[in-house]
Amino acid sequence: MKTPVKYFVSVAVILTVGCLSSSVNQHRDVAFWHAQHSPKSILLNYYGFIADFNAQLNNLPDPHLYQLALNQVVDAQFAWALRLLNNEEADAAMPFWRASVDQQGIEQRRQLSASLFRFERWEDLEYLNEQQLLPAGDVAEHLKLHRSASPRRIEQGFANDEGFLLDFSQLQAMPQCQYNVLMMTDHRLGLRQLNALSQRYRQHPQPRAASFCFSKPIYLGNTIDCQQQPDAAARCNWHPFIADKTWPAGFDFIVMMTATGFGNVQGGIMHLNSTSHYGLFLHELMHFNGFEDEYVLPAAKQAWLCDQRGLVAPNLFIANGVAPPKGWTLSASCQRGSKAYKPSADWSIMQYQILPLSEQYQQLWLQKINEPHYQPVRFADYFQQMEPAMDFINKMTNKNIAE
Repeated sequence: MKTPVKYFVSVAVILTVGCLSSSVNQHRDVAFWHAQHSPKSILLNYYGFIADFNAQLNNLPDPHLYQLALNQVVDAQFAWALRLLNNEEADAAMPFWRASVDQQGIEQRRQLSASLFRFERWEDLEYLNEQQLLPAGDVAEHLKLHRSASPRRIEQGFANDEGFLLDFSQLQAMPQCQYNVLMMTDHRLGLRQLNALSQRYRQHPQPRAASFCFSKPIYLGNTIDCQQQPDAAARCNWHPFIADKTWPAGFDFIVMMTATGFGNVQGGIMHLNSTSHYGLFLHELMHFNGFEDEYVLPAAKQAWLCDQRGLVAPNLFIANGVAPPKGWTLSASCQRGSKAYKPSADWSIMQYQILPLSEQYQQLWLQKINEPHYQPVRFADYFQQMEPAMDFINKMTNKNIAE
């Protein structure tokens, strides 16, 4: 409870301001001291020295700043919200900054948006954007990426700083690499994940150095339609891209990272989702060079693959009336038709993607890409099969493409 003595001190501090202008600084200091030592008097002292208190809101202890915020002191509401955000209390901060943000300057709003971005508070950032209170800059650009906005709406300078591309115009294949790969995504998290995957690959390239070179991630945003079914294989509709895009010369494969869906390879195009781990990426990369899964294949694939004969993949032999290579063991790939065999009795990365690439499978991979006349199925082949009349920059021989 406030004692009469404390109350009269507070009143005296305020009244003295009008009578002794030469003592303003002294009385202001007394007000600050009194406010710091008596939280309940903070309002009385604040209204005596509003400008001075506003200039030092960030120096007030939590109880004092909270009292001002509760009493709808606008700058205190905003300062209290930022303090809560710094303490990782984003939910508690929201009502305070929403009540005060429209009266803040651009630098204060920039500080708020940076804090909200740090916690990935996309709905809050969307609110600021809708109220036209989100400053232009990196956070606003990240929000566009989060919404999968069109590449045309993304600032080029921001894309340069973040290390991704908005189109194919400056892409060039690396002639020293055996295969060049276009890395693409339709969403923000995909950009980061693609960079992480390619960076890890460069640290330990397989099956040898310069086997694969990866482009910077290319952001497609809402210009491509990708299915959003987490329990199904990742898929995108490439038909509009076949005629509308000028594809760069010298690229062999595409890695497309979607938000959801199981990883798979079809016709020189790898689909991954943005939570895919590196083992799966390497597993799918081996599919580019014809490796088959060593777990049970889909029934539709078994219907044609498991009735073949001999070596159908670097790691799969179909014993349709012929003996498998020496040392090869049964594979779970074929549950119908002829039996399938794999090179090793041990589990491999083609059966469980969490396993590392073994020396044996690395050598099989290397042997495959070193075959003199070996030509893998490239994305251009796949597109040509979908649209035979399409004019590619890099014409390639049409092949039979099987999923």
